[in-house]
Amino acid sequence: MRTIKLRISVVGKDTSPTWKRIREILNTSCKAANWIIAGYYMNDHLMDHLYDRKKIDPKDKKATKEVRDDFIKFFDVALSTMGYREIRQKFPNIPACIASALNLAVNQSYNQNKFEVLSGLRSLQTYKRNGAIPIHKGAFRFTRRKIDKAHRITWILGKDEHIRFKIYYGRDKAGYHTTVENILNGICGYGNPSLKLKGKDLFLYIPVKDPERKIALDPNIVVGVDLGIAIPAYVALSNGKAHAPLGNKEDFLRVRQQMQQRKRRVHSSCSMAKSGHGRHRICRAVEKIESKESNFAKSYNHFISKRVIDFALKNNAGTIHMEWLKGFGANERNKFILRNWSYFNLQTDIEYKAKRYGINVIKIDPYHTSQTCSACGNYEEGQREKQNEFICKKCGFVLNADHNAAINIARSSKIVTKKQDTEYDKRHKQDDNTVEA
Repeated sequence: MRTIKLRISVVGKDTSPTWKRIREILNTSCKAANWIIAGYYMNDHLMDHLYDRKKIDPKDKKATKEVRDDFIKFFDVALSTMGYREIRQKFPNIPACIASALNLAVNQSYNQNKFEVLSGLRSLQTYKRNGAIPIHKGAFRFTRRKIDKAHRITWILGKDEHIRFKIYYGRDKAGYHTTVENILNGICGYGNPSLKLKGKDLFLYIPVKDPERKIALDPNIVVGVDLGIAIPAYVALSNGKAHAPLGNKEDFLRVRQQMQQRKRRVHSSCSMAKSGHGRHRICRAVEKIESKESNFAKSYNHFISKRVIDFALKNNAGTIHMEWLKGFGANERNKFILRNWSYFNLQTDIEYKAKRYGINVIKIDPYHTSQTCSACGNYEEGQREKQNEFICKKCGFVLNADHNAAINIARSSKIVTKKQDTEYDKRHKQDDNTVEA
């Protein structure tokens, strides 16, 4: 599932009342989202207080179910739909198509982070006015004009309230026109879209599910992807014949660090500015730089991930091996890299693009992949003393270090599906137990 970003504008002669209505809905929806998530948080705390007062063990499913049933009976509504009913009463100007999608999105987000929030590991999420507001996909209609075949979008807010939009594709390097055409023809499926107002521009974000392209690929041909520092991604086949470095650290970090320096300078100006419009103007400049930095990082990841898939297709590879890198940030020496580079986002981009062509993506244990010789299989510490060179101490084999690691990843059969399966995590727990003992 990928997300496309369409710039849209209201169609009509006098569009001022319509734009006013859109801004009113989006601004009120942010307040409603905060109201919903605060309600879920309050409900959970209230349930905990009831368990304590009645001396009920939260793990006792039968006893807790009785309390929850009494709670639902008292409010005469299910907990999952309580947010929808409340915002429909408190914010009547929000259409039902937003209220239902907003309640669902907030509910899913809260349940995903509930344990960390209630445990004090993170703060309760808040929704800002410039955020994207979800809308039920049934409220949108994609159409094609008969005159010029131009695409139009109709937003059905209610029985007698419709808003029509036209789409600006620009140079359309991402091929969004083709994607919308596929949606109209029923080739692509899509989920609940989101609206976001950014300055004077209105954007529609649509999660799209592309159909799998049936290509005759060989699942026995495996591509190993080594995500590194000097080279963002190095790809190689398991036989070691075809390989390629993708991207360059200097190109990526130079641009990213320049943006960070600009942000720090603007931040220092912001701290010295007095309160008022001047300070707000400087703070907006910080947000603009942060947005550019984020967009640059995402675009670079898309560039690298596309080249990984192109390499696999060129070599008829039906399988891609990548390292399991969750928990990689726990190491102090990696914090600088991770602050400037998102390996998780890059892996996510590779995974969803691979699914379009039916390529199977497998996560493998990263333990010793960079310190093992791909020629003889020997492992010794110090075989990768230099960042970009691997020298085997047993057979004398010399190869680019990232190339060697990519071959080992492609050949690895140590499949992992969770962090606890990795050898690094197992050894880390053993060390911790030894220290405690």
